[in-house]
Amino acid sequence: MEYTKDLILDVRYGEVKRRKAFKSRTSKITAKLIKHKIVTASVFIAGILIAIDVLLVMNFVQILEIY
Repeated sequence: MEYTKDLILDVRYGEVKRRKAFKSRTSKITAKLIKHKIVTASVFIAGILIAIDVLLVMNFVQILEIY
């Protein structure tokens, strides 16, 4: 009876306690980025285009300040 309970409840005596390895946050984020490639690519391209736009506006303002 006790042996059956131990088997059902997965009780182990005299063994080293094994811990479940938790994934770090970075691996979760990386997995989501890999899963959603289109969204990631869109956000990346949008960031690059915004940076280029900011540079162009700054250069335009500098040109206007000269005259």
